Amino acid sequence: MSIIVELEYGRRQFSIRVEKAPRSDLSITVHPDLSISARAPDEASIDEITRKLKRRLRWIGKQIRYFEQFMPTTPPRQYVSGETHYYLGRQYRLRIQKAERKQVHLKRGYFWIELPDPNDTVTIKNLLSDWYLEHFKLLIQRRLSLYWPRFEKWGTDKCEIRYRQMKRSWGSCSAQGRITLNRALAKVPVECIDYVLVHELCHLLYPSHSDKFYRLLSRNLPDWKQRKEKLEVNAHA
Repeated sequence: MSIIVELEYGRRQFSIRVEKAPRSDLSITVHPDLSISARAPDEASIDEITRKLKRRLRWIGKQIRYFEQFMPTTPPRQYVSGETHYYLGRQYRLRIQKAERKQVHLKRGYFWIELPDPNDTVTIKNLLSDWYLEHFKLLIQRRLSLYWPRFEKWGTDKCEIRYRQMKRSWGSCSAQGRITLNRALAKVPVECIDYVLVHELCHLLYPSHSDKFYRLLSRNLPDWKQRKEKLEVNAHA
């Protein structure tokens, strides 16, 4: 069940979507698109939830201002030759060539895309999207192999990783231990990808953003705040 709580903070009006779940405390997330969501215990009343949200309004306002500095987002891509695209934080230009086979290659600062009809932008978009996903999965496997042994040592069960295009978050971790990563992470630097991956791995042990969660995150990535800031700077590339 979800509800919308409307709150005023100074001259601003915040609309917060609250989801109820089996948990012991209230958690709040401000997303890069400036939307706000919260998760509350099943037994919590609307009045109780509202009181707790009001106590966090100053923090919510601070997070909103932080994300606003990175707006507006990049205009929609056209998938034509010369257009700039990002991979692991670096810029590459598209080079579209006519060929019998459909292929994508990354070399010498360019994405080389070959296909029978160079004007078929839908196919070009799909080819590039498939390339990103394939290489992103391989990268995550390598990065996970670096961090997983320590989480396994702490008794964490093996997790399942899924990949989705997500508008409101970089990643999530379900109560069943399923981690979902935003496919757009393939475009940001590796140290930012590591931040999201380790952040979600920490949620396998501590579902909420508690003090214990942040201590574990800091133990694994002492510079996680700098990585988080770099991620948001690269968010709209």
